[in-house]
Parts: sequence; C-alpha cells; structure tokens
Amino acid sequence: MSARRAVLLVTSATTGILATVFAVVGPRQADHIATLASALVAVVGLGVAVAAAAPGTPARQSIRATDTGAATARGSGSAVSGAAVSVTNGAEAIEVSRSGTADAADDGEATSGIRQF
Repeated sequence: MSARRAVLLVTSATTGILATVFAVVGPRQADHIATLASALVAVVGLGVAVAAAAPGTPARQSIRATDTGAATARGSGSAVSGAAVSVTNGAEAIEVSRSGTADAADDGEATSGIRQF
C-alpha cells in the first residue's frame, strides 16, 4: 500500500469515527471533543509543515570513472582522463580505474586519474 493511500485510509477512518462519536455523545460534549481534536490536528499540521520546510541532510554521492581513454592538452588548454571534481562537490567516494594516458604540451595541463579544482 502506498503512503498516499494509507494517509487517505487513516483520514477517512478517523472522520468516520469522529462522526459516530459526535452523534452518540450529544451536541454539548461533541463541541468539546471537536475543539480538542481541532487543536491536536493544528499542532500536528504545524509540525509537519516545519519538518517539510527544514533542510534535510544532503545525499552523499560517489563518483566512478572507468576506461576513460586518452586526454591531450595543447597550448594553454587542460585535459583530464579520469574525473575532474569540484572540491565543493562533497562526493563521499571518487573512484577512477583504467584511466587513459594524459599528454600535455605547450603549457597545457593534463591529468590521468582525479583532478580536484
């Protein structure tokens, strides 16, 4: 059963139970019960809204590069055979296997493996 269906089922059951209780206890006592139920629902709703708005823990990711081939940089260019990853990326694991050769000429920059920037 999906979470959405479970919520609809619980909401429908609760509504039916409250309607039955209100019919059985009479208008005066039903008013008090309805006030209490409304207050509880308001507090729960506020809690759910705050929880939904609060930032969660970002999912950690892993990066994997395999059989990347050769990289050649010429002039003032840059080339990476493997993975070029930002330091702010926050990857939990970076794995490079069987990266190709890296060749640089004329002030170029080449990396075979992992380059962090």
